[in-house]
Amino acid sequence: MGILISFLNLLLYLAIIIFVAYAIKWLITGFLGWSIDANVYKWGQIIVGLLCIIAIVVWLSGVLGLGGGLPHFWVYR
Repeated sequence: MGILISFLNLLLYLAIIIFVAYAIKWLITGFLGWSIDANVYKWGQIIVGLLCIIAIVVWLSGVLGLGGGLPHFWVYR
């Protein structure tokens, strides 16, 4: 049960990262009406991708018990 909770927590983190990125893009392009340069947009996608990869690696390290990471609830202390 604990791994399911930590996996759902990971999905929540990923959803927050992606939602914030799209909200910033909408704010700049839709609300303010500015255009985003292609290079800036590409680097933004790279940063969002790296943040998602970091969240997945942190979750995996927590699940495998390698330190840090999201809490895994099946370990009794």
